[in-house]
Amino acid sequence: MDSTELQFLTEFIEQINNGADIKTLIDRYSEMLENYGSREALRLKESILCLIHELDELRMRAQASLAAAEDRLTGQEKQELAKVKGLMDNNLFTYYFQPIVRADSGEIYSYEALMRSGDIQGITPFHILKYAAFMDRLAEIEQYTFSNMLRYISEHRALFADRPVFINSIPSVRIHPEAEHEIEQKLAELSDIVVVEMTEQSEFSDKDLEYIKDKFSRLGVRIAIDDYGTGYSNISNLLRYTPNFVKIDRSLLTGIQDNPNKKHFVREIIDFCHSNGIMALAEGVENQQELKTVIMLGVDLLQGYYLAYPSPEVIDAIPYDIRSEIRVYREERDHGRRLKMYNASSGERVSLEKLLREGYSRIVIGRDYTTGTVTVAGAPYLDTNIHIEVSEGFCGRVEINNAHLSNDVHRPCIDISDKCRCTLFIDGDNRLENSGIRVHERAELRVEGMGLLEIFLGNADYYGIGNDITSRHGKLHFEHNALIRVKSSSHSGVCIGSGLGGPIVIRSGEYDLEAHGNNGVCLGAIDGDVDTDIYNCDFGARAAGACSSVIGSLNGSAKVRISASSIRVYGYSRKLAAIGSLRGAADVGFENASINIHASGTVMTACGSLYNDSSVKVESCTFRAKGDGMQALLIGGIEGRSRFAVTNADVGLELTSELGVCTYADDEDIVINGGSINLAFEGKHYDRVINKRQL
Repeated sequence: MDSTELQFLTEFIEQINNGADIKTLIDRYSEMLENYGSREALRLKESILCLIHELDELRMRAQASLAAAEDRLTGQEKQELAKVKGLMDNNLFTYYFQPIVRADSGEIYSYEALMRSGDIQGITPFHILKYAAFMDRLAEIEQYTFSNMLRYISEHRALFADRPVFINSIPSVRIHPEAEHEIEQKLAELSDIVVVEMTEQSEFSDKDLEYIKDKFSRLGVRIAIDDYGTGYSNISNLLRYTPNFVKIDRSLLTGIQDNPNKKHFVREIIDFCHSNGIMALAEGVENQQELKTVIMLGVDLLQGYYLAYPSPEVIDAIPYDIRSEIRVYREERDHGRRLKMYNASSGERVSLEKLLREGYSRIVIGRDYTTGTVTVAGAPYLDTNIHIEVSEGFCGRVEINNAHLSNDVHRPCIDISDKCRCTLFIDGDNRLENSGIRVHERAELRVEGMGLLEIFLGNADYYGIGNDITSRHGKLHFEHNALIRVKSSSHSGVCIGSGLGGPIVIRSGEYDLEAHGNNGVCLGAIDGDVDTDIYNCDFGARAAGACSSVIGSLNGSAKVRISASSIRVYGYSRKLAAIGSLRGAADVGFENASINIHASGTVMTACGSLYNDSSVKVESCTFRAKGDGMQALLIGGIEGRSRFAVTNADVGLELTSELGVCTYADDEDIVINGGSINLAFEGKHYDRVINKRQL
């Protein structure tokens, strides 16, 4: 057989394997086959034609069998079959999204994409799968599911806010090789957001299982096992799959609160998952009793009609009441106590002393109303283990008077929920223990009043007023006319602000902030960008630890505007940007203010960015900056461009450093318009800033 014959025959066989129509191939290649006369070609031709006829006969038998099976269907079943066939022939599938919820907070963790029949009435997913199997077309369902959903996710990624999307798969079904290749390429592109949820009613051979595992491992795609606890799902198979998620079947949850055997079995599944780094998901949660039971058993994720129905829209939160319920049950599990909740009425004055006697631990404000005023009143020296939750959407006023509140570490003393616009009025002497005030990123908090507010944070990653180190905070607006004191000593956190930042506006008041620990910020953010405006206040703050910023950000950019205020900043860290940022760009401006910065660190800057561009403007101010350290600067950093502008200001700089300069700003980036600058560097006095070029 020559090379031309071999190439032709190889092409012929490949087209058969790829599903080309047999009769069309015969017509196309019959004349060419007759032209090859070698003995090998003739034998191969006869074998191929024999195989073609056998395949054609099998196909005809299958069609005849399907036709006979259709004749046995009822009239209604024939109508359903016709609808499903039209649905598949035209790829008219639509998809709904059901949230999968975190069992510790009630926040949405991910979504499951659920196939629907669009506008075709009376056809459910059950009908689609039933008649697709009847027609031997399950491979098309698999192909459509992946191609449709991957395209939708790619085009609407922002809707999911980087939350994972679970896509159902029947892994024993093999789709067309060319389509499979395209799907795998798209899966690899979306591997960070896609989870393949495997639904299977038959047991795999080791060879098939290894193929599936290797494919998704190669693509970097996480997998979930569906319907665990039924059929072939057992511990042995779970070990073979090594999934990222296990979905505990609905049949195990029905009536679980009254069935000790089910409780024991589900607890064993959850414990096994946790021992092997697998997240356990309870699916089909349909009532309050089931919800509480699975949370108490330690499940990680929740899904079901009680939480949220599937919807064509991608929702960003489940109902607030359900989220609150989840948090209550989780707290009860984590801390072994039943939380007694008091619903405060609009206009009510709530007595902490009375609630304490009656065993309440939580006050809920705004559950059945969205406006009004609630006063929470205590007494001097009356400590309580009571905390306040302001319900979603409340746009009113909360007054605290001599309130001493506390909560467990990581759980806020005052929780300002999503979509709130809340005014917190402070009167008397108030104290929050272990945790502070959480402000959801889509909420607004305005602080007013003439009373003292002290926040003493517990031994954990902390926030005083704002949000945790993995979140953004909502808008914070301070018009308080007395002292706010926040003291912390732990690993990482922010006294006022959050991990990912948010707007902060200060218009009055006195502030005393202390941030101690590995990564600490007094006012600003850990990783996010900071945009803060400080006016008409008396502000004192101290930060000490491995990496610190007193006002600004550690890793994000910092835009800081300070005017008509008295600012005293003290920083003592290995790496420090007293006002500004360690790694992000810094834009800092002072006007009509008194600024005093005392900074000490191995690598540090008093004002600006340590490793990025810096712009520092001082206008009509008294500005004092004193620093010392091995690689210490006062204005700007050791990397990036530094600019320093002084207008009619009294500037005093004092530095001890091995760098030999107090700023790396070039001559053209130092602008002085009036005022005076006095520098003491290594004990010697100068009449203006010393920069590298001047030396």
